[in-house]
Amino acid sequence: MNARALSVLAACGIAGAMITTGVAIGAGEDDEKSATLASKIDSSRPKNVILLIGDGMGDSEVTIGRYYGKGAAGRLNMDRLAFRGSSLHYVLRAGPGPSYQPNYAGDSAPTATAWSTGKRTQDNRLSQGPSSADAVPGTNKGFKTYLEIARDAGKSTGNVSTAEITDATPAAPSAHISQRACQGPADTRTTCPSEAKTAATPGLGSIAEQQVDNGFDVVLGGGRARYQQTLTAAGPTTVLDYAATKGYTYVQDTAGLNAVTSLAPGQKLLGLFNASNMTTEFKPLYARTDAYYTANPTADPAVQGGSATTRCDETNRPAGEPELAAMTKKAIDLLKGNPKGFSLQVEGASIDKRDHAADLCGQIGELLAFDEAIGVAQEFQRENPDTLIVVSADHAHTSQIITSGAKPAAGSSYATVQTVDGAPLRVAYGTADTGSGSATGGSQAHTGAEVPVWASGPQAANIQGTIDQTDIFAVLNGKTPSKVAGPGNDGAPGVNGTNGLNGANGVDGAQGSAGPAGVAGVAGAAGATGAPGTNGLNGTNGSNGPAGAKGETGAAGRDAKVSCKLSGKKSVKCTVSYANARRSSARLVQAKRTVARGTVSSKGKLTLTAKKKLARGTYSLVAGGHTVKLKLG
Repeated sequence: MNARALSVLAACGIAGAMITTGVAIGAGEDDEKSATLASKIDSSRPKNVILLIGDGMGDSEVTIGRYYGKGAAGRLNMDRLAFRGSSLHYVLRAGPGPSYQPNYAGDSAPTATAWSTGKRTQDNRLSQGPSSADAVPGTNKGFKTYLEIARDAGKSTGNVSTAEITDATPAAPSAHISQRACQGPADTRTTCPSEAKTAATPGLGSIAEQQVDNGFDVVLGGGRARYQQTLTAAGPTTVLDYAATKGYTYVQDTAGLNAVTSLAPGQKLLGLFNASNMTTEFKPLYARTDAYYTANPTADPAVQGGSATTRCDETNRPAGEPELAAMTKKAIDLLKGNPKGFSLQVEGASIDKRDHAADLCGQIGELLAFDEAIGVAQEFQRENPDTLIVVSADHAHTSQIITSGAKPAAGSSYATVQTVDGAPLRVAYGTADTGSGSATGGSQAHTGAEVPVWASGPQAANIQGTIDQTDIFAVLNGKTPSKVAGPGNDGAPGVNGTNGLNGANGVDGAQGSAGPAGVAGVAGAAGATGAPGTNGLNGTNGSNGPAGAKGETGAAGRDAKVSCKLSGKKSVKCTVSYANARRSSARLVQAKRTVARGTVSSKGKLTLTAKKKLARGTYSLVAGGHTVKLKLG
């Protein structure tokens, strides 16, 4: 049994068995989450950014993977990210401009361009403006990508994918070209000749050449054959040879990747682990039509269609190809030493590719492998809370869960597997005829439904509600921090007493009452409004009574569960007794600005470290959904 199977079983609370026998009737969560969400809001700019893209990962693909691998009541790593929204990913149709009609279901090139540059373009185009036709290049001006921006700011940069590294999604932040097919120099000389480096007016060159020229520090994926193309038709120098002249160390298998433990100044890493796309985690299980099942009654259900007791074969990826989680960890380990931070893109590419092939098990395996890579990013973020994680997809796809006893319309395909709950899960594919061959024919289509987007860390609160895919660009680059409401302030002053009515010697308005003391255990409650002064007595020609005095400020409460003291010029040491604050990130706030950060240990110990000297005065500690006032002196 492999590591993924064991992790699935552990999540379900079982060992030594493949499935459970059912789920609880009341499997929901009852906790009220307002305070928890409020504690996760951080408007500061992130030091590190990790963007993880599940290609073709719509809500349906996420749900299929979750049910199969975690069960109906289970949760994926991506489900545990604090903020969630939906992204609209329509692209543009080619046309004369300057305005263009929308294309509601685009491919990966323009959708990846949207978050990479903050701008839309047409199908097949990568980080380049739209034009009248595919063969007519658009402008590169104004399409600088978020990884290029990070590199120019002195940050380390990385690009990881299970596809060819020159494929659309990893190409968007690393190249500018009119057609995604122009992956290597030979491809470009044929398909995009005016953009080749060998053109009469030299262009930027193929995607592979531009990736080398961009100089990102860590580049890992498939696509070796593209890098083996020669720079000119006459040869013999390849893109791999060219990369070596630019400081890249080249590895081509798991052992080679493991051997690289650090990068010297100026050294970069290029890992290409397959000539084409990297091998999927699970062996294929194809969805087929009813007509196919009728004509092939002896077909192996482990390969064609499955059954209510079919489990996926998880032994497909060869040991020489590293899994996505391992590539993600290696990239983080090599990039994290930069004091200015890093920006990293990670793609789980073959969720999309196996959805195209109506390969249910292949699709599920890639979704679960992608989720493990998210877990690696979360583990780093727990120790480095100044890290922003964003998870999303480029576009939605075909697969849909249907009733386990139902059959889709004629011409549509379906397959069935058994989940960890022990229940059957049937999935239909209905945008292409899969044919009658041993492997499915046709190609299932992208769909235009909005896709999920999750985030946690600094500025993650910008990923909420329905957003545009182009909005992600600004979040990745770090928006100008906004002012976030902090802990409660002192009680408001009492209202002035009303003037006395005209009369003889009107009596003064009574003084407003003092606000009550704050409730013990949390920050001091606001002082109550002072009572109005009483009206002056009626009399003849009396002067007006003076205003009532202001109510006193409510006294600040003390929190017996938190104690802190200054430790040196830039540190504060605390003991936090709240159980739900343990292992959570904490912030020290003054005047609504975060001035220091730390993480509460499992024993409630906390050290907050600031970049500048901490002055004596009043602060607020935010940890585990609690906000506590402190006076440091």
